[in-house]
Amino acid sequence: MTPDVPGPGPTGRPTVRLLHTSDVHIAGDERSRAGLAAVVDAAIETDVDVVLIAGDLFDSARVGDEAVTQTLAELGRLRQPVVVIPGNHDCMDESSIYHRVALSDAGDHVRLAGHPDGEQLDFDELSLVVWARGIESHHPAHRPLAGYVPGPPDRWNVVLTHGHYVPRGERSDRSSPITQDEIGQLACHYLALGHWHRYLDVSEGDVTAFYSGSPSEPGREGASVNLVTLDPLTGVHVERRPIGEAT
Repeated sequence: MTPDVPGPGPTGRPTVRLLHTSDVHIAGDERSRAGLAAVVDAAIETDVDVVLIAGDLFDSARVGDEAVTQTLAELGRLRQPVVVIPGNHDCMDESSIYHRVALSDAGDHVRLAGHPDGEQLDFDELSLVVWARGIESHHPAHRPLAGYVPGPPDRWNVVLTHGHYVPRGERSDRSSPITQDEIGQLACHYLALGHWHRYLDVSEGDVTAFYSGSPSEPGREGASVNLVTLDPLTGVHVERRPIGEAT
C-alpha cells in the first residue's frame, strides 16, 4: 500500500513539484540536443523542485565530446537537483559512457544514481526520498524494481527506474520487465518510468505510475514532459506539459 499521507501542519509534508522526463538519447544530432534544451527550459519556466531523468540520457557510449559538452552545458543551466539513472542505451556496464563523463561537471546539483542495486537519495528540505535504480545489464533476468525499500512513512516516496511494462496476464521475455502487479505492490507515491517513448499512465492500485515519453521523439502528439505535484492535501497529480518541438 502507498504510505499514508499525513494532514497539513508542522509535521506534514510540503507540496513538492517534480519534472519527469526520459529517453533523451543524446547522439550528437540536433533533434536530441533540442529535446534536452526544451526539457531544461520547461524546468526553469515551471520552477520545479527536482528534475528526474529516467534513463537513456545518452544514446550510446560512443557519443562524441562535443555532444557531451553541450549536454553538460544544458544541465548546468538548471539550479534545482537533477537525478539521472542509466538506461539500456547508456547502461552502467564496463563500457559505460559514465566512466568517461562525469555529470557532476555540470554542477553539484546533478547526480548520477548509478549503483546497480539501486540507491536512496534524501532531500530533507522537501521531505522527499527518491529510490533510483538504473540498468547495469539489460536482459530478461534484470528486475528494475527488485530491492526497493521505501523511505520513512512521513516522507514523499518516489521511485525512479527504467524498463518494459508488462500488463497483468501477459507473458513476456523482454529485458528489464516491470509487471503491473509489481507496480501495485510498491509502497511509493510516484513511480517515474523510462524506456517507452510515449506518455503513458500505468498506475495501479494506490501507486501513481507514468512513462514520460521521449522529448527527442515527439510522435504524433508532440513532445512533452510530466509535471508531477505531490500535494499533502490532495495527493499526486500528473500533468502532461507540451514542450518545444525538437527539430
